[in-house]
Amino acid sequence: MTEDSKNKASISYIGDLAHIPPDDVILVESDGDYVRACQKLSRYWESHDCLRVWVRSKNHFAWLRDFTEQIGCSSKFEEKTARLVLAEQWNVTLPDWLTDADVLEQNLLEIDVDFQQRTHFETRFLTRFLGGTFQTDIFSASDIVPAIKTLVSNDAKEAFEKYPLLQRCLENRCDQWEERSSEIWLKEVCKRLPENSGEIWQWLSLWAGLHCYPDKLLEYVLAPEQILFVRGIPPGAVRDLPLEPTAREQMLTQIEFFFEEIREQVTSSDEFQKVVGWTTGKLSQEYRYISGILKSKQFPSTEADIRVVQEKFKSCPGVSESQLNSLVFCVKPSRPTLIGPEEDWSSAEWIRWTVKEYMPYRIWQVHNGQYDADLEQTVARFSDWYISEYASIHKDPDLSLTHCLRNITSSDSSGEFTIILLIDCLPIAFMKLLDQALRNVGLSRHDLHYRFAGLPTITEYNKTALLSGNWQNKAGNYEAVLKNRSASDWSGKNVVYLSNLKSLSEMEAPQETTIAVLNFVDGDEILHSDVEAKNTTHEDELHRIFSRMAESVNRLSQEWAGSKKNFNVYVVTDHGACRILDEEKRSFDSAVVNKLFANEKHRFSAVAEDQVNDIPDNLWLLGHRFKRPFSDEKMIYFLPRGHNTVRQTGITKGYMHGGATPEEVIVPTASYKMVKVAWKTPDMRFLNLDLVKETGRAKFYIQRVVTLKVEIQNPNPSDIRILRASVTSPETDLKSCEVVVIPAGSVNTLQMSCYFKKAALGEKSLEIEIAYEVSGEQHTLSLTLECEFKSAMAGGFSLRDL
Repeated sequence: MTEDSKNKASISYIGDLAHIPPDDVILVESDGDYVRACQKLSRYWESHDCLRVWVRSKNHFAWLRDFTEQIGCSSKFEEKTARLVLAEQWNVTLPDWLTDADVLEQNLLEIDVDFQQRTHFETRFLTRFLGGTFQTDIFSASDIVPAIKTLVSNDAKEAFEKYPLLQRCLENRCDQWEERSSEIWLKEVCKRLPENSGEIWQWLSLWAGLHCYPDKLLEYVLAPEQILFVRGIPPGAVRDLPLEPTAREQMLTQIEFFFEEIREQVTSSDEFQKVVGWTTGKLSQEYRYISGILKSKQFPSTEADIRVVQEKFKSCPGVSESQLNSLVFCVKPSRPTLIGPEEDWSSAEWIRWTVKEYMPYRIWQVHNGQYDADLEQTVARFSDWYISEYASIHKDPDLSLTHCLRNITSSDSSGEFTIILLIDCLPIAFMKLLDQALRNVGLSRHDLHYRFAGLPTITEYNKTALLSGNWQNKAGNYEAVLKNRSASDWSGKNVVYLSNLKSLSEMEAPQETTIAVLNFVDGDEILHSDVEAKNTTHEDELHRIFSRMAESVNRLSQEWAGSKKNFNVYVVTDHGACRILDEEKRSFDSAVVNKLFANEKHRFSAVAEDQVNDIPDNLWLLGHRFKRPFSDEKMIYFLPRGHNTVRQTGITKGYMHGGATPEEVIVPTASYKMVKVAWKTPDMRFLNLDLVKETGRAKFYIQRVVTLKVEIQNPNPSDIRILRASVTSPETDLKSCEVVVIPAGSVNTLQMSCYFKKAALGEKSLEIEIAYEVSGEQHTLSLTLECEFKSAMAGGFSLRDL
């Protein structure tokens, strides 16, 4: 370009073209605009910038030509067509087939586009209305889903209707994609996409949902030529495709017929897992059929079966986390140890038995309606033991629930915010739901302990005692109780009483050291209700309200201006609860029931001392006479032995409390912080090694199955769960590995069956990697053992080495 052409003014006639010029263009629409343009042109030689003028009137166009000649301003005059204006406005190269009439009839000049980078007209047009997928020159597998989602959208349909040229651009782009694609199936998609995007969406939806099922399901809903087309498409390419509504209904119909046909034929874990593998994992109806098979008890389901389902449906819309977690109820746990006639267990042994053995089994019993008469005798023994040891247990500050809040603050901390979540009725069975809700908002659990609730296990007696730390307190004003407690035990710190979740959600983060106590009764109301009648579960309902509570706690933690390490959350409860099986209910005369057991939520009865003899003798045979040792009241309580429960027929189902079963008495307490706890690394050692005397190294034989035993010591206050173990060196086939749990402050043994391959011969060390979980956090630990690998064919081998 010459210097003259650079400086030449550009004056264009645009007539009535409906177009707003760029900012650097002078638009002449009136005589006043003409005068301003002349002034600019007069000063044009003072600037080296390009001057552009657009004129709507033929007269003004002619006048400007005369004016530039008079002042000697070198200028370029041209009449702009709609095509030229569009090319300049959109910064594009135009195809030959696009006419001025097309531009004007479809009002292309009125469309705002991003014109920063120069490109082709079709690319600009497609990108403006259909998005970035249609900007690319090459169509790949990852483009199928976004392309179909765009083309079948309402916005796209409106754009195609308003701008018919868009369809031609799409056809040209798909022709280009087809020509440049190296995959035959991609060519087929590109060929069909412009005219049949709706049909392709339907076909591919059916393919995405049914491709893993037996062939006949697809054959019922697609013609042979359509099946031939979809079978050429990798299922992974349409995995995230939203289902077309008609296809969804067709698919669900086929899946329903299929499960009705095969449901009773699933009689083993292998068959069940094969069926799970057929599903998409994205339809809640599939989950309903799969969970129905599990709950039908057609075969003994395993933890592996549950994990397969949970993994498959973890992202399924309409299937909650609590629903997936509740599948564990289908797996029968190991039967708890039964106490011998002459045995006596300590409080620590009863806690361990309850948490580790009894509760998993009892939960399974309740969800499957399975009564165990022998186990019930051990539960009754717990009631006997607890009532006999009641006074000594509650004098122990580390065992009694009444004393659990004595050390919740530190005297030397500068600025603390402590939230006590007092969950009315929190059985061990539901602690995991609350724990997960708090973890989900970023809290880390630092402690988890189990304590014994007072008798009877009801709010009236236990909540005031827990808040006050004093057995003598009667049920009353919790706010006053807390102020007294703060003065006596909490260094007079500011206390805020929150009577419900709404109060917590509206609370503002304090500016001073504060203890906030939430009296959360919603859970108790849910557990007492017959939620199954509302087509839901206790787990689902508790998950919902615990999540809301955790969100409010999280909000306060974010608003708290103090140190994160001084933000504390304590979880406590006043009692647990149990659910009674039909075999555990005892019938009595309705008059007796109405008088002694007026509250259908409670399992105990309270009578004045002078009325004890009015209670029928056969009722006392079902339980204990109990008098509270730390109170001066004149009352005697009937506490049922084990699960013996006096109830009227027809009472709605739900949880009860007031008795002395393990699940009513032994309850969780926990503490959480916003900072993570520093977990200690477990210590490990190998057991039963065959050592070489001369070197002290362990000796292993190759090409033989060798059992490795690793004893793991857990120094933490929370259990450690071994997730997996592997031999990283030398080359080894791991035949089996038992997943174990190492209890808090205890030891357990991990056992691995290894087949050392021939390549291990001559290696000098064994390296094992163990992945484990502690309090929801995953860690990895490596273990190295100096050793010698030998061949069983070498001299000195003995059959005893096998």
